[in-house]
Amino acid sequence: MNDDEKKKVYDIIKNYTEIEKVTHFNSTPVGYKYQISFSIFVDGSMSTLDSHAIADKLEKEINSTIDDIYLTVIHVNPIDSKNIKN
Repeated sequence: MNDDEKKKVYDIIKNYTEIEKVTHFNSTPVGYKYQISFSIFVDGSMSTLDSHAIADKLEKEINSTIDDIYLTVIHVNPIDSKNIKN
């Protein structure tokens, strides 16, 4: 996946203020498109249901906005917001 397409993904992620951090970004070619995966970190006091709703919304937005993306897989990690290390 080229840097421009990766930047498009990160620009979408930046719109989600609940996401504190993103790690483990990977892209794998699938035919002429890409499967991407990454981990997001959200406030640990957020419910599991709410944190996964954010991931689901983000996944749908990425897949519908960026034509080169075939599949998006997001792992959600709860984190103590006071101890974020970038």
